[in-house]
Amino acid sequence: MTQIAQLTKAIALSLVGVLAGCGTVDTKTVVSNSDAYLASNFTPDQLAQPVRTLVEKGEQLPKQFNRIEYKTIADLDEEGKIYQITSASTFINLGNGYIQNKTEYSRNGVPYRINLALTFAGIYRLKTQTTFVDRSNALYPLDTKEMSKFDRGLGKPQAGQTYGIDAKTGNAPQLMNFSDEKHVCTASQAVQAASVHASLSGTAIPLECTMTGANGVVVGKTKLMWISDLGVAFQTEYTNSRTTSRYRLESVSIQR
Repeated sequence: MTQIAQLTKAIALSLVGVLAGCGTVDTKTVVSNSDAYLASNFTPDQLAQPVRTLVEKGEQLPKQFNRIEYKTIADLDEEGKIYQITSASTFINLGNGYIQNKTEYSRNGVPYRINLALTFAGIYRLKTQTTFVDRSNALYPLDTKEMSKFDRGLGKPQAGQTYGIDAKTGNAPQLMNFSDEKHVCTASQAVQAASVHASLSGTAIPLECTMTGANGVVVGKTKLMWISDLGVAFQTEYTNSRTTSRYRLESVSIQR
């Protein structure tokens, strides 16, 4: 690395360090009213304008529900350590593919983590934030800073098709040195949505998405089921180098 490159990186890291003292959110703010915090801080208006423009380029997607509340049980295998967690989640449909997502995770009936996100069809996370309830402050939001490719067809996937997203992400105060992300999702043949949960109607499209980072290294793989009558996907599995998590949908409540 040249001296100029080293200096540039040092300045960037210093700026991040300075900003790290500003804008932090205390855990109580998130936990005390997570619905209000989600509504205020995870909207399309807060996306970088070039990102939003690319995401919205193409056919308008219908709004097929207003709110979904659902519960899951997850079986985790973390390098041979087997355990189970439960979650209570909410999808809030903002329209045109934008869906807010809140998930509260519990172990042994005790909540320990809240994940908040603005997603596209419940598949791609445009902005996320994690809060561990036993810490003083929430982690910084992770934003989509830049985007060079976005297959909007992912919001209405068709069997046999492959969809791609190329983006750069970073935490909220980060100004440069973003992380490269490439997502490739493949859709399989449709099955009955009732196979995901008995209360669901219509068909479901299985999706398998692989995320790669710098130098094409696989970061993780996600399996989801996109429900045609709702226009949103439920995650069924996630695998990375250390952990495999499998999710079972236990209950679903839909507000049209």
